[in-house]
Formats: sequence, C-alpha cells, structure tokens
Amino acid sequence: MELFISLPFWYQSMMVFLLGLIIGSFLNVVIYRYHTGKSLSGHSHCLSCGHTLRWYELFPLVSYVYLWGRCTSCGCTIPVRYFLVEFSTALLFLLIFMQFGVSSFTVFSLILVSVLMIVAVYDIYHMVIPNELVILIGIFALIHYFLVYGLSWEQGVFLSHAGAAFGSFLFYGGLWFVSKGRWIGFGDAKLAIPFGFILGASATFSVIIFSFWIGAVLSLLLMSVPALFKSIKKRCAGVTVVYTSKSFTMKSEVPFAPFMIIAFLLVYLYEFDVLSLVSSFV
Repeated sequence: MELFISLPFWYQSMMVFLLGLIIGSFLNVVIYRYHTGKSLSGHSHCLSCGHTLRWYELFPLVSYVYLWGRCTSCGCTIPVRYFLVEFSTALLFLLIFMQFGVSSFTVFSLILVSVLMIVAVYDIYHMVIPNELVILIGIFALIHYFLVYGLSWEQGVFLSHAGAAFGSFLFYGGLWFVSKGRWIGFGDAKLAIPFGFILGASATFSVIIFSFWIGAVLSLLLMSVPALFKSIKKRCAGVTVVYTSKSFTMKSEVPFAPFMIIAFLLVYLYEFDVLSLVSSFV
C-alpha cells in the first residue's frame, strides 16, 4: 500500500482503471453464467459457435476492438455488452478513486459498484433483480453504516437511515402495488431499501427524483431512434443469416433498476441534491 501511495497520481489512476477493466471482464462472466448452473471457472467461449477464446482474445476492451466485435471462428457479432460493462466498470473505478482516494472507503465502494453493475445489466437482460443480490447490497449498507459511524448506534442517526430505507420502499412499493407491476417491479422497491439506508432521508429523496428524471431522459433518447437494430442481417460462418427486429416504444417494458443505480451513484459519489439543483434554476 505504501508503494502504491508513493506513485504519481496519474500512475495510480491508470492502475485503478486497469483494475476496473479486469473486474469488468470478470463481471461479464458472472452476468452471463449467473443462475445458469455454469461454473465461473470455465473457459470463455463464443456464444454462437462455442469456440474457446484464445489468450489474445481475452484482453478487456483491446480484444473487442482488435476483433472488430466479431468471433474469429464463426464471424458472429460479439455482444457490445462486453465492451460496455468493461469500460463502465473501469470508469466507475476511476471516478471512485478520484473521489475518495486511497482508503478503506474506496475499497468498499469498488466492491459495491461491482455488485451494482451486475444488478443493472442482469435487470436489463432478464427484467428481474435476484433477491440474493439485494440481500448482498443490504449487507453492504450495514458495512457502510459502520464505516461512517463506527460502532455507535446513536438512536437518532440510525432511525433516520432506517426511516429513509422504509420510506423509499413504501414509495416504490406503492407504485408497484397501484400499477400492479406495470410501472415498476417489486425488485426495484426492495433495492430501494439498502439505497435509503446508505444515504439517509434527504439524499434518498434526491435519488427518487433523479431516478425518474434519468429514466425519462434515457427513454426519450431510445425512442428517438426509429428502430433499434430493426431488420439487421447478421452473417455467421458465411452462410447463416439471422434476422432481428427490435424497437423501443411507449409500450415497451423498461427495467428501472439501472435508472435507480445511476441516480444512487450520482448522490453517493457527488452528493447531488435535487432541491439545490432546482433552486439554482429558479
């Protein structure tokens, strides 16, 4: 640790970014194999033809760019998710390091954001948030409380955080109940509990508002694209042709957890306050 601290800041930042790339690559494996019964220790392979990837095809980001996003064996497209997860994880690692420096709080935050990355991508692909991951984040919420307040269980402070957790659950859970699951999932309501406990009442209010703002902006951006991947032809092994047709409309089912997670990270890392933001424009 002392050796790392003695290094120039730019070198520290580069090492943290590279660590994020490596962790992001591992998270891709976890996301793909989670709840499939497959071991995390198996060799990585092409999802289309089963080709076992060679060592030079396993470098985060670099291999994807070098291969032009295609399998060397069958020519099928490698999901861009792999690139995005690796880059996003590395970027988040760097932002956390720049915000908290070298500390136990940084280590905690890096682990937390890794789990949140799994939750976000898993929800995007499967429209569900596994209970195990929510429980794990709940454990992190307790650890965060100890890191901030130590072993002191001051009644007022604890009740404030517990109240924020319960209040955010009631809000999202109320939306789920009223809409019968059409507006928001019950998993989102459960995810709000550890978020509220980590941040406290005032910051949790900001997360709730920001989550809907972010959801609205990103949804509008998606709808502005006429037809995502509509009628795209993918040639694999020179003969197979796969047709895909996907579009995003007002009736499309949208995973909400990614919006909540983005909002949470904005408040957690930079203490964004929605009331201060609004007042600055009024």
